[in-house]
Amino acid sequence: MLWILKVIVHALFRVVFTLEYTGVEHVPLTGAVILAGNHPSYLDPVLISLPIRRRIRFVAWDKLFTIPLLGPLIRFFGAFPVDTTRRDQQAFVQALRVLQDGDALGIFPEAGLSKEARMNALLKSGAARLALAAPCPIVPVTIAGARAAWPRGQWLPLPRKITVKYHPPLHPPRVAADGLAEDRELAQALTEQLRKTIERRLLPALKVGAKRAELHRRPAWALRAYEYLPLWVCLTGLGLGGWSWALALPTLAYLGYVLLDIWVLPQQRLTKVLRDLALPVWLAAAYPWAVATFVAPELQARFLQAPAWILGLMIASLLFPFHWTSYYDTQRFLRGLSIGYLVLWWLEVIRPEGAGHGLQVLWLVFVIAYALVIRHRHWPFVVAGSATYLVLLWWFSPERWPVELLYYAGAGVAVSGYVYVVKFTAHDGRGA
Repeated sequence: MLWILKVIVHALFRVVFTLEYTGVEHVPLTGAVILAGNHPSYLDPVLISLPIRRRIRFVAWDKLFTIPLLGPLIRFFGAFPVDTTRRDQQAFVQALRVLQDGDALGIFPEAGLSKEARMNALLKSGAARLALAAPCPIVPVTIAGARAAWPRGQWLPLPRKITVKYHPPLHPPRVAADGLAEDRELAQALTEQLRKTIERRLLPALKVGAKRAELHRRPAWALRAYEYLPLWVCLTGLGLGGWSWALALPTLAYLGYVLLDIWVLPQQRLTKVLRDLALPVWLAAAYPWAVATFVAPELQARFLQAPAWILGLMIASLLFPFHWTSYYDTQRFLRGLSIGYLVLWWLEVIRPEGAGHGLQVLWLVFVIAYALVIRHRHWPFVVAGSATYLVLLWWFSPERWPVELLYYAGAGVAVSGYVYVVKFTAHDGRGA
């Protein structure tokens, strides 16, 4: 049951928090070991446990065991209480027994949540004393991003990037049974080495997080080049096919939202992400009307058979992982969607007898090719999702896929190659 629950929670966390693990191989699969990490959030015991293929017994704050439901739950998963206000000898003996049984022990030397972004000034020496007494190695663990994901006073966690780094084990020296003074000195030195190891990775991550937060607080971007595309498509379509509320209203709503973002909305991560996600949804939703009015009004019914707005939502969800890769890759992705849209218009002009699934095929092939080239953090999921949509489209399409749809697939590959090779200006790329 524990293994099944870990698999489900791990998959959920990877999506919600863009969870990234490194150094898992440093945790031994058998034998006594202590996993000691910084403690920025309530998520930390779960974060440390998820990729480890063995049970970890955690030393937890005794007040947590008095909370209904939570207390029995953490006890079920192997946690046991410790009084952090004093030296709890009973908890020390129980933790030592866990190690003597050859099990893994999780402990947070800060004895509480970090009061600031970095570790607390005073660390408890319990982890070091246990490592000396067992004796057993300590695996330092650095957790970065969890404080932003679930800050103190926040009821529910937020979708943020979290990284967990398992460092090479620290092996304490053996001490004589009667060397109590030496034992205390070694415990203090080992505790300080533990802090330095954890903060060696933590401090650079905090600087990156602060820089990212500053970027999200910047004023909204002015209209970027590709954000003029909906207006151009609308004006061109209305000019060629006459007035259409189905084309004009979504365009006015989209431009109104962009102007609202520029002039009114407070800037944060979510507002910047939503503005990027809005473009593919509009392009896909307006595609049947825009292309039909441009090519021939009588083709509108055929284009409306394609679930374009569903494709827009899917592409928007596939765009989301790029926000944890880099801003420049995100903008290249959006440019690729816009360029592919314009290419499709031209292809529909010269081949108006197309099968009606051109947008789906061109965009999804572009997404797959671009993900394979960029290899961003979630590229396997993006490729699998896009390929699954293509397979379902082929399976449920009445005429299945004619060979001519390879025409659009080739265009998707070409667009991917173009946006990868061409370096865009600093106005809406690397310099923003």
